[in-house]
Amino acid sequence: MDNRDDRPERLVRIGSVLKDAALNRLRRAAQECRRIEAAIAELDDEALRAAADDDIAMRAVFDRSRTLRHSQRRTALNAELARARAEEAVLMRDAARAFGRDEAIRGLFNRTQR
Repeated sequence: MDNRDDRPERLVRIGSVLKDAALNRLRRAAQECRRIEAAIAELDDEALRAAADDDIAMRAVFDRSRTLRHSQRRTALNAELARARAEEAVLMRDAARAFGRDEAIRGLFNRTQR
């Protein structure tokens, strides 16, 4: 019968799982920021292509509505990006805390193994 205390090993595994989960949440938040940034870039490219349209009649009819649509959509995307970056900052802090906690647990466990 093995009476060995496996609690330190379980604690190390739990710390590792928590760290990995925090890093995955951070990775998803960073991907969301990149997605929104790409949407903004695509919107701006679309506006540049529309501005380069040589058809004067089309520009006269659609220019104001395009400009308004672009402005409204860019405002919405900027707000979405601000929220996503704020969330990313919180998750970055959480991931750093989880990483530090995991390192501390591993350090304690390694110390007890000596």
